[in-house]
Amino acid sequence: MSKPEHKPIAIVGGARPNFMKIVPLARVLTERDVPYYVVNAGQHFSKEMSQDFFLEFNLSVDYELEPDVSEKEKQLQEIQSGLARIFREHPPAMVVVVGDVDATLIAARVAHELAIPVAHVEAGLRSYNPKMREEYNRVETDKIAVLKFASSDDAAQTLRKEGLDKGVQVVGNIMIDLLKLHEPAVKEIIEPFYFVTLHRAENVDDKHIFEQILSALEEIRKDATIYLPLHPRTKKKAEEFGLLPRLEKACHVLPALSYVESVYYQKNARLVLTDSGGVQEETSVLGTPCITMRTETERPITVEQGTNVVAGVTKEGILQAYRAITVTKRPAQIPLWDGKAAQRIIDSIETYVWH
Repeated sequence: MSKPEHKPIAIVGGARPNFMKIVPLARVLTERDVPYYVVNAGQHFSKEMSQDFFLEFNLSVDYELEPDVSEKEKQLQEIQSGLARIFREHPPAMVVVVGDVDATLIAARVAHELAIPVAHVEAGLRSYNPKMREEYNRVETDKIAVLKFASSDDAAQTLRKEGLDKGVQVVGNIMIDLLKLHEPAVKEIIEPFYFVTLHRAENVDDKHIFEQILSALEEIRKDATIYLPLHPRTKKKAEEFGLLPRLEKACHVLPALSYVESVYYQKNARLVLTDSGGVQEETSVLGTPCITMRTETERPITVEQGTNVVAGVTKEGILQAYRAITVTKRPAQIPLWDGKAAQRIIDSIETYVWH
């Protein structure tokens, strides 16, 4: 039943990983004829990349901010003022934010100042690394949100320990909704290769850490071809540090991948090495062994399931994890990671807003 008399739901994203989580939400809202609009806050997107991405998922963006990206502080101020203008001109019944980028927290704060309730998808994730900007964003967003959608029980327990127990709901993993939607169409091949993603600032902006990771990959490549989609940040820093020739020799470098292409490599790899949170989750469901090249993870359930190993960022630590890991496909069985998280989230939002 259409709800034309109601204010819409506003969904805000600022970077590509956000929009991957927005796609299943938009799909359910459309199916239910619930009014909503999507805002691209423009934090990490180039116009070319965003257009390709939105076309891939047939996701319509209703409002697109184009902040000045030359200066970080100015960019964030322009995101803030742009979101405030949109929320005032098109008042939503609720603002839904996802993930942990700066735009996530800015949108939550702007909505809070305008007395608009906030829902946070992926609430309760913690790395316990205070140096990570994302960690600050997660914690502060959870303090504001009236609905806190956790992807697993451990994230919900974290929120309760922090005294943020009001509005906590375990709904499953929104990323797995997208995976379940597209994975069946991804063909399987038999080719012994490894897949690597590397992009986090704490890894590639530090020359010593970047060299440590690269040295480990140079050893690992002796056993199998390594495919690596080269993130713009990683390429820039590799060139700056003079590491690009070594990186291109150690890995078969790929251009930026679409989501379905990324799933293809994760699904068919014998092993994945990554510093991405989403990839840790996806490989767990796909059953592909994963080594996380970080000192911590905000997805501890993947480690508990035995599908993911946190190896650190030293050559020795990564190689130790590599030599110990069993490259056997074994999909994790995690409660509610069943492709229906978006349905549960929208059920809850509809109940909160309209009942």
